Amino acid sequence: MNRRVIINADEMGIDEPRSHGILEAHEKGVVTSASIMANSPHLELLAGLLRAHSGLGVGVHLNLTEGSPILSHPHTLADRQGRFFEKAEARRRLMEGRLDLEEIRSEFDLQIRRVKDAGIEPTHLDSLHHIHVYPGVMTALCWAARRHGIEKVRLPREPVPSPGSVPSQIYWELVRYQGLVSKASDVLFAEGLKTSDHFRGIALSGGIHSDRFLDVLAKLPEGTTEVMVRPGKREPGGKSFVSEDRERELRILTDPETRSAISKYGIELISYRKL
Repeated sequence: MNRRVIINADEMGIDEPRSHGILEAHEKGVVTSASIMANSPHLELLAGLLRAHSGLGVGVHLNLTEGSPILSHPHTLADRQGRFFEKAEARRRLMEGRLDLEEIRSEFDLQIRRVKDAGIEPTHLDSLHHIHVYPGVMTALCWAARRHGIEKVRLPREPVPSPGSVPSQIYWELVRYQGLVSKASDVLFAEGLKTSDHFRGIALSGGIHSDRFLDVLAKLPEGTTEVMVRPGKREPGGKSFVSEDRERELRILTDPETRSAISKYGIELISYRKL
């Protein structure tokens, strides 16, 4: 059975501890790909570090929910303080049609441009909180992808586990995505963009442990699967979510037993470059 896996670390640039954890998970572990945030204050520093890690594929983590927009004076994307709306509010406004799709398109264009101007050639596009699967947002993403010659996009079509097998918040998150992903995939494929055959990682965010992670890898279907991870390090100045869960992920991803298991299962590790 031919199985290939992209192990992608999300949210590079959200703070320095998360970024340091991602680089360590690539240097010493099995992470093959990462997604970087264009509005990170550390973007230039990270771009310099990434030049020494040419084997790590890097995509743009398109963002409508963390920090501030790059677009000057947006009318619908930001609150009165000039910051993006937090996740729940942004989702609600998208479903109500209150975020202007032209502004989203322009913001995505600027985010990709900023990453490229820093010397990073994106391998793919995805988004913080999978916001790109919401109505209209995938269309904006596809426009930006074509404009910048990017052919590969994440599609988080993860199977919904049985109730009770994951925390209820994660379960309902996956249920929510099912309907959204179906419509977003129609847009993606109509535009001729590429994605992985399968996706895993949302269910793991409910509390990752080595046995659980290895079980996911052992049961992967044939084809190419993207596995989303979020390793990090606990360091002064980091955000509160760089917690024990993030450090536990880093330990799992750098554990020699994880690499041995991947070899045992006959899995080939790739980045989006080889998709």
